[in-house]
Amino acid sequence: MVFKIISISHGWFVVDINREFVLVNSDFLSCDAPALLLDALGNLVEGTDSVQWLCWQNEPGAYILKLEQKDSRLVWEVWDTDADSTELDYCQGNLDSHATECVYRLEEDLYKTAEAVESEFSLYENGNGSQRYRAHWGDFPHREFGRLKMLLGKSSGRAAHGGTPEREQSAMP
Repeated sequence: MVFKIISISHGWFVVDINREFVLVNSDFLSCDAPALLLDALGNLVEGTDSVQWLCWQNEPGAYILKLEQKDSRLVWEVWDTDADSTELDYCQGNLDSHATECVYRLEEDLYKTAEAVESEFSLYENGNGSQRYRAHWGDFPHREFGRLKMLLGKSSGRAAHGGTPEREQSAMP
């Protein structure tokens, strides 16, 4: 799984999913979709929920993301909607009822996907990356990022969940 933050610029947040689909989010309505994405992945890794719905606003429309855990797999779907972004909840709520057509679908290992997202966001946690994030988007989502990072770090039993423990092995002396 490849997750790349392509651009953070003047209230726009652009990501590429697996070199196959680009999502553009606007800060027009103050929807912090990047923080919501980190939180949703944290919920799935932790096992709190098995399905997460998120709004990825792109003035005036939006995409609706559905992240669903199936065993050790993550099904990541991007749905189109006829609703204006001003009519949509930021996460969960009634988003499923506004999803009209699935325009992208990816199924990957949950932990590898979460690690790819965590790794990309880590470039913006401190230093120049953090300054750029703050200047062009807002505060870095430290709480959501830290939680996901902690959950990935403590999941040494991932092999039991169907994932691979490469991260723990590489961290060993």
